[in-house]
This record gives sequence, structure tokens and C-alpha cells, in this order.
Amino acid sequence: MKTVRIGIVGFGAVGRATAEIICQHAALIERRSGVRLDVTVVCRRSGLKPQDTPNGARFVSNWKELVQARDVDVLVEAMGGIDEALQVVRAALEAGKPVVTANKNLLAEHGDELFGLAGCRKLPIGFEASVASSIPIVRVIHESAAGDQLHAVHGIMNGTANYILTEMERRGIDFDDALDEAQKAGYAESDPSLDIDGIDSRDKLCILARMAFGGRLHISRIPTCGIRLIRLADIRSVNRHDGTIRLIGSAENTDAGLEVSVRPWMISRHSLLARVQGVNNAIFVTGSKIGTQMFYGQGAGGNATGAVVVSDLIEIACDLAAGQLRPKRLSGFMDSPELEVCHAPRPVRWYLHLTVKDQRGTVARLAELMAGHDIHIASLEQECHKNSRSSLVITVEPVSEPVISQAVDAINGLDFMVEPVLLLRME
Repeated sequence: MKTVRIGIVGFGAVGRATAEIICQHAALIERRSGVRLDVTVVCRRSGLKPQDTPNGARFVSNWKELVQARDVDVLVEAMGGIDEALQVVRAALEAGKPVVTANKNLLAEHGDELFGLAGCRKLPIGFEASVASSIPIVRVIHESAAGDQLHAVHGIMNGTANYILTEMERRGIDFDDALDEAQKAGYAESDPSLDIDGIDSRDKLCILARMAFGGRLHISRIPTCGIRLIRLADIRSVNRHDGTIRLIGSAENTDAGLEVSVRPWMISRHSLLARVQGVNNAIFVTGSKIGTQMFYGQGAGGNATGAVVVSDLIEIACDLAAGQLRPKRLSGFMDSPELEVCHAPRPVRWYLHLTVKDQRGTVARLAELMAGHDIHIASLEQECHKNSRSSLVITVEPVSEPVISQAVDAINGLDFMVEPVLLLRME
């Protein structure tokens, strides 16, 4: 029987859950895989109470000590962030130790370097938990769909944002209240910017698009808009149009190049995506032979992520015990060509919600501005409020994203605007 020793850097929700799963399921893991996982060293900068340290493990406050420890065979990076996490993963690989990480931000920005270094050292990096937490979407694209030509990947990729949106809709609460509950439940960090501004979804989409379409893609080339501006009034307005709001990451490989973006969509209440509630994710993969497949599961929370980290650890531990460690050969990283991004995506319909001062001539000026951008209004509804404000809901005929974005920027600069325009792509 082989024992593989695990060192964990970062002991927040994911690191703690990983250690607990290994301890609680040690016998089950051993029976299923033939190897035993043992957490030997835990590192946390802020310190750790003795009762919180896994049984038999020792605590260190300096990650360099853990990387060089002789009783650590595989390192788990669970600290998050980019700069120091990059140092940790790089140092572990240079020390000859495989790495498991759930850090999508790190891989989206530095994946080429890290997978290249792992390849030179003939070491694997386990990263299934970096995208969609409990959904094995990385393995689906890397293994199950490896023989097919993939055309599109899209869906709900951030459980925190989805929790906020669905709680606002289900219970009629404001954005700030839903965010506060997400933080108390452990779904959102104290600084929720990565989730609510779409950065987390962008980085996940970047990784999936690279793997699906076999080319390099920098995160700066992905137009990204989050849910920070969505208010309860927006939710109710969309509901009246038999729709709901979801934050969608979408990448489609077309003849004109890659159409890629992260932004809120207005989708039909009868859509499969509309039925994805709470912290769950749903990702659709479309290929020439497999058609369209949907993958659904929990997308936030320490336990869901920790369980997938452990699955990567088991895979690496089995190879390590058999003396067959090898790097993952990943399409879309290292020596792959650059993906061509489409600068004029195909036209789609858009929904705009404006909060304006209640004054004459507003609609006429908006119509004139829209016409100047060659945008045709499909419908317009106005609702007056008691505080000398009005809400305008405008839907427009299909138009390319760069065009509508330019129009929205111009609208936001008008003197009667009270709040920035909420722009939703219509499914």
C-alpha cells in the first residue's frame, strides 16, 4: 500500500474542506484507488489553532518551508490570488512536486508559463476544480470530447453571481442584501469584486475556450460585464417580459473568428438556464458529433471545490505510486497558436433599462441617438415614478455588440441619465 503525502498552502474554505475530506474519506479513497492520502503539512500566513490542524499534520507559516519539506509529495495551492500563488506553484514544480490548484485567475493569466514549466519537469498540474467547481467540465473537454470538433461553450460559470440573482428574484430582496447573505454563507469573499464584476467567469471561460478551440487567448480580449449594476427593479422589469437575468460566459468559434464575452443575459423563463438556481452552474458544450450537451452542478462552496481537488490528488497519487508521473498535454496552452477574436460579432437582440429624469424630449433624444448608430428600436415602455424619475425599457432589433456598446456609452453621457444603462443580451 502506498501513502502519498499532501501539503496544503492556504487554509481557508477550500484548503480546510480538502483536508477534512481526505481525513473523513481516507479508508474509502484507499479502497477505491489503492493509495492512501495523508495531509502532513499545512501552511497559513495568519496562523492556525492546534484544534484546527488536521490530525498528524504540522503547521508552518512560510510556504517556502512547505515546498522544501521532505514529507510533502504533492502540493495543493488553495491560497487564491495571483502573485504569491504564482511563486508557490512555480517553486513547487521547480522542486519536483506535482501541484493541484483551484485557482482559475492564476491559470488564465499564467497558464502558458506554468504548464510549460510542468512539461519540462514532467509533472502534472491538477486543475479540474478551477472551473465550475463540482462539474468535471475540464475532463469532458480534455478527454471525453477530445475526438470531436467543438464549436461553442457557454453557460453560468459563477455560483456566487447566480446565487445573488436568483435570491433577488425568488425573495424580492435588493442586490446588497443578497450579496451580504452570499458572504455570510461562504459563497462570496469579503471583497466580492471577482464574482460580481464577471472576472471569475471571464477567467473560467478563458480556460475552457483555450481547451475547446486549441488556441491561446488572453483575458484582455474577452469583453466582460458583471452584475454590480443590477437592481431589484431590473429583475422585476425583466420578469414582466417573461424573462430572467443570468450572468453568462459565451465562446463560439465562427468562420469570422471567436465570438467571446461575459455579460448578463435576459433569458426566457422557460429556458434551461433559467432553471439553474442558487450556487449551481450549468455549462453547455456544442460539437460536430456530440451535439449540445449540458453539465450541471454546484459551482461555489468549499466542500464542492474541495471534493474535486481531492479527485485530482487521487489521480496524481495513483500515478506517483506507480512511478508514472507525467504532465498533461493540454490543447490551447504553451505552443498553441493564437485564437483569432471576431471584432464584429453577429447581430443579436438587446434589452436596455434606463433610469432618467422625468422631463420632456427624453424619448426623442434617445431615438435620435439610436438612429445615429443605425439601431432600430423594437419596443419602448415608460414607467413614471413619484420622485421625478422615469424608467425606460427599450428592446432593439439585432445589432452587433460593439455597436450597442458605443450607443450605451453615448446614452450614459446624456444629461438626463440618473444611473448607467443596464444592458442585457437577449437569448
